[in-house]
Amino acid sequence: MLRETDLLWCFNKQSVLDKFVTTSDSDHNEGFSTCNLEISKAGRGLFHGTLDTRVPKDGRIKKAGYCSMRSQRIRKSFKRDATYDWTLYNTMVLKVRGDGRSYLLNISCEGYHDITWNDIYHYVLFTRGGPYWQISKIPISKFVFGSKGRLQDKQTRMRLDKVTHFGIACGDKIPGKFNLEIEYIGLEFDPNHEEEFAYEMYKTEKYIVGV
Repeated sequence: MLRETDLLWCFNKQSVLDKFVTTSDSDHNEGFSTCNLEISKAGRGLFHGTLDTRVPKDGRIKKAGYCSMRSQRIRKSFKRDATYDWTLYNTMVLKVRGDGRSYLLNISCEGYHDITWNDIYHYVLFTRGGPYWQISKIPISKFVFGSKGRLQDKQTRMRLDKVTHFGIACGDKIPGKFNLEIEYIGLEFDPNHEEEFAYEMYKTEKYIVGV
């Protein structure tokens, strides 16, 4: 069955790239990594930079090596915060040309309280090296719930009606240059995918005593 992909971002002009912000540990004086998002020679978005795992000798930072690109918050009139509504979709589609590294896809949702502002859903994108493009179709149900980079014991479904940001991060602990070329990021509805959330939670006794 032929499914239509609705594009969120098509990285073919600078105005689209301007909707994203790049950050690295060096921006916060927490490392030495650098990154940038610009138009590639092929006329597509190129997220590239250098991952540096050296730890600053300040006695405060324990690990380093992080670069990311993230969409800016969309706004309504008078600069009021708005959100994306992805409830009609169940699959994320990316056309990328990678370097063999793994990248982390991140989706943020609006929470009711400030304690949830660091909650992010993650999925690891594995890329192939070489000259060929790849199309990755990822069920949204496979994104795992985390907070401040740590997976949570209590997994919950994503609020697809309250998506605030989408981002891609490089932090695979391999120092050196990285290059991820992106043609587009979109969404699909796959009628054959009926799973709502991949990570079931089971209730257990409060106190478990081994026999």
